[in-house]
Amino acid sequence: MLDINKAYNFCDKNVFLTGGSRGIGKAIKDGFLALGAKVDAPSRTEMDLLSEQSVNNYINSKSLNYDIFIYCAGLNKLAGISEVDTATMVNCFQVNLFSAVSLLHSIVPYMKKQNSGRIIFISSLYAIISREKRIAYSCSKNALTGLMKTLALELAPYNILVNAIAPGYVMTEMTKKNLTLDEQEEIIQRIPLKRFQNETDISNLVLFLCSSLNQNLTGQLIAVDGGYLCQ
Repeated sequence: MLDINKAYNFCDKNVFLTGGSRGIGKAIKDGFLALGAKVDAPSRTEMDLLSEQSVNNYINSKSLNYDIFIYCAGLNKLAGISEVDTATMVNCFQVNLFSAVSLLHSIVPYMKKQNSGRIIFISSLYAIISREKRIAYSCSKNALTGLMKTLALELAPYNILVNAIAPGYVMTEMTKKNLTLDEQEEIIQRIPLKRFQNETDISNLVLFLCSSLNQNLTGQLIAVDGGYLCQ
């Protein structure tokens, strides 16, 4: 008989989480803590993902022995083809991709040694579709999908499952900043469930993917979007 409580018992798990101070990341952190996990979620002061040197300094100061890795940070600077420049592209890729690779370079060896692990990237619908002025963000999130799929293949022999989640329109600070009230209402009308997603919708899926209930799902980009992509 399935024991749900045991499946969602993370008391012996160490979790590394980026972006845990607010929004989706905070919901994920709170979910793991409620289920007994130990969560390390460095603040921007402790590790600035925009700075390769800061990431390397953090890596060199820690013993990165983690069972679960959740990459939830993201940078989205709006710019169309006439405005986007190299600095904007580099910054988006540094936060959305390069820092993830640097961290995993040091975290994956422990997972391999343990012959188990879970890696989750919080991506975006813009890794599947796009929108005007999302050149840097959409490109970087598509690249993150490539990283996820490649890692899923490389790490499968070590029982390390790698997936990504593409949240729909979640009312985060980034959403409020990048969408006007009229744009928000227009999008709601296009979502079959007629509501934005919330942080718990995303965190619940993260917890499932990292639980013992998931023994086979890997290499997937899963949209949590209220049916938005069905249209």
